[in-house]
Amino acid sequence: MVYPISMMNIQRPKNTKERGTIECLVYKESNAFVGVCLTFDIVEEGDNPTELMKSVREAAELHLETVIRNNLTDELLNRYAPEEYWLKYFATAKKIERPSLINTDSLTVSPYYRSLTAQMA
Repeated sequence: MVYPISMMNIQRPKNTKERGTIECLVYKESNAFVGVCLTFDIVEEGDNPTELMKSVREAAELHLETVIRNNLTDELLNRYAPEEYWLKYFATAKKIERPSLINTDSLTVSPYYRSLTAQMA
């Protein structure tokens, strides 16, 4: 099953406890960095983009572990961030396809599989 994300009609496969993909983005906004787990709608802010990406990924992994450990609904694994973040995500993905000499954006796509989720169960 594929879920559209709001009015943009962005299609993503449905995440389950056994299999899915976590998509994250870190970008600069004014004097700080914003980190977003687009898949679970987790947003953080910080000064160091590397540490921020690590923090967002840890928060996403904790969310996944909590859903699995407590046998919560798979819908909690498909709670997408608002469109504004997806627009930044796709713009960043295009920049990465055509790399420039200076790129302060960071993009991560991390699939999880049954072996990972079995360790958490």
